Amino acid sequence: MDEFTRDQEIAGRDAGADEIFEIPIPLGEEAERGAAAWGATQPQAAAEAPSDEGAPAELFAAADEDASAEAPGAHEDPVAEAPAVDEDAVAEAPGADEDARAEAPIGEESGSGVPAAAAAAAPPPPPIDLSPASELADRDIVSAHRRFRPGRKALAAVGILMLLGVLGVAGVAYATYDLSRDHEGRILPGAKIAGVDVGGMDREEAIAAVRAAVRPALTREVTVTWEDRTWSTTPKEMGAKSDARAAVEAALAASGDATFVDKARMRVLGERLDFRRAVAIRYPYKGTKGFIAGIASSFDREAQDASIDYSSGWVEIVDSRRGREVRQAPSVAALREALVSGTDEAELEVRAVEPEVTADAFRQVLLVHIGDNKLYLYEDGEIVREWKVATGQPEYMTPSGLFEVTEKRYLPTWVNPAPTTWGASMPASIPPGPGNPLGLRAINWSAPAIRFHGTSATYSLGYNASHGCVRMSNDDVIELYDLIEVGTPIVSIVHGSLKPLYSSSSAPIAEQSAQ
Repeated sequence: MDEFTRDQEIAGRDAGADEIFEIPIPLGEEAERGAAAWGATQPQAAAEAPSDEGAPAELFAAADEDASAEAPGAHEDPVAEAPAVDEDAVAEAPGADEDARAEAPIGEESGSGVPAAAAAAAPPPPPIDLSPASELADRDIVSAHRRFRPGRKALAAVGILMLLGVLGVAGVAYATYDLSRDHEGRILPGAKIAGVDVGGMDREEAIAAVRAAVRPALTREVTVTWEDRTWSTTPKEMGAKSDARAAVEAALAASGDATFVDKARMRVLGERLDFRRAVAIRYPYKGTKGFIAGIASSFDREAQDASIDYSSGWVEIVDSRRGREVRQAPSVAALREALVSGTDEAELEVRAVEPEVTADAFRQVLLVHIGDNKLYLYEDGEIVREWKVATGQPEYMTPSGLFEVTEKRYLPTWVNPAPTTWGASMPASIPPGPGNPLGLRAINWSAPAIRFHGTSATYSLGYNASHGCVRMSNDDVIELYDLIEVGTPIVSIVHGSLKPLYSSSSAPIAEQSAQ
């Protein structure tokens, strides 16, 4: 504590003063607030105290001593009551320090001999409203002023943000333009066809890439099977094609339809073109149908009927054989199903074709040897019976070839077969009986007017003696009649030299005419 303060405290205690303020001299706004706070505590002193401007220094000293004498012990208490002095208030009352010290007219109380004229000569200070309400109002105004008035730093920050925003938009626009320029005529990033990423590719590059991806599906081997036989092909060999080009065109169209915003999101946010497409493989019906038809052309087999082979002069039964035929419509469907489903095998649909004639039709066969004049009965391909017979004269040869039994006649009636030629002298018919040229039984062939029949002219058997029919003894023809059925095959061939029999006067005319 300096001497001045200590002297003030001593003088105050001596004078019995109530208050004393120690107000430092602040700068700027702090000085204004300090002056305002001081003036609020001494309104009367501010109004009554004369100005000390131009007064000698001794007057200030005397005034300080008198003030201290009026407020003994008050040096520290006022300071404690107002620890925070408003600097703005001080600034509003310049010269408050001198006014406070001149609180009491020095010329009246100090007795120091200061002329009254000197005190009166000083002009009074202007009245200052230092009330607490005014102080709070000033604070609100200043605070509001500071709150709503942006500083230079704030404005600079806003300007920087705006500049960055403009630069950002410009950057995005340029980046988007750059993306569009780089992908002109190309597919945007992210597009996939058949699992192939075609982003960034042009039309031909994308088509080549997609076709390479689907090539295994076009060149895989597909096998058509039937029992132990197989036929192999590939989808490509049957004309299958992919729609890779159409898929690429769709991806290019989707890229072209992308908006500026879509491209901006791709460039800035790394988004991708939402385009996914599978590749379809077309399997033409014509190709699969042609492949199955090709198999059928070499696979189909007609059914083979059982037959009689007598090329050797004897009867051989050729057994029947089932035929087969590719059922082309269901086979084509099975092949197409294998192609579409991705399987490697398809079953060939085959239909069995049954023969119309089987070996059962030749269980019994009659064989006539013209020349040897023998008749043989075959059963199941084996000769079981044989008979001596008479066949046609050289002028009336028994027909050769394959025939069959068409009718079995019991006690037949003879009907003149040639009423204008060799039977011109014969009656139109002869009823059954001893004079009937056909004997007791007749078995008709499928050849016209030819039959097996009985005869009483047994001397002619073993010769070529008839007019074409095959004569047998009545006992033999009755046996044959009972052994065979209508439909039994007849094989007639020339086998051996002919043995003609010329007629004699002892030969019955009826027998000759019956031949």
